[in-house]
Amino acid sequence: MTQPTMTGVQTPAESKSRTALEWLGILGPIAGLAVLILFFSKTNWTLVFKSIHVLAAILWLGGGAMITVLAWQAKRAKDNTQLLLIGKQAEWLSMRVFVPMSLVVLAMGIVLMHKESVGYGHFWPLFGLIAWGVSFAVGAAFLGPEAGRLARLIEAKGPEDPEVMARLSRIISVARTDVVLVLLVAADMVAKPFFS
Repeated sequence: MTQPTMTGVQTPAESKSRTALEWLGILGPIAGLAVLILFFSKTNWTLVFKSIHVLAAILWLGGGAMITVLAWQAKRAKDNTQLLLIGKQAEWLSMRVFVPMSLVVLAMGIVLMHKESVGYGHFWPLFGLIAWGVSFAVGAAFLGPEAGRLARLIEAKGPEDPEVMARLSRIISVARTDVVLVLLVAADMVAKPFFS
């Protein structure tokens, strides 16, 4: 029996019992989710929406930031194999974590704007929406398609080809800039500059 891995490679499934730490890794998140639901059941809906908004932003921004830090580390070490693996993992995460979380952030932000009757006539929500739109467009129009082209290029020319490494470097540079943009959105949402 084989199991898929994050890189798509099949590995033989091992039949062994789980260790206490493995059970903790399974039961800890389940218990955390139960506590989160308990917290949410004891608060008003506006704070529930705000919590979901912030938690989704943490996953989106934190994941993107960690991918760029790991890519920076691999690039400094001139570890092209690790850099390509990070690129594959980023592609996998983008459709399964980053895009859904960015959409949750947007949806909860819009709900909060209407629930709190803030309006869009201030700098901070306009900046947040415009920057979110730019980030989403960059992901959809450049990062996603470019990652697909990179995968095809690796198959055609191999992972050490200079064109592969140049394309990967472009992807990492754009992704790093995108993370900075999302960091600015987070700071904008907290500081609410020019809000009177």
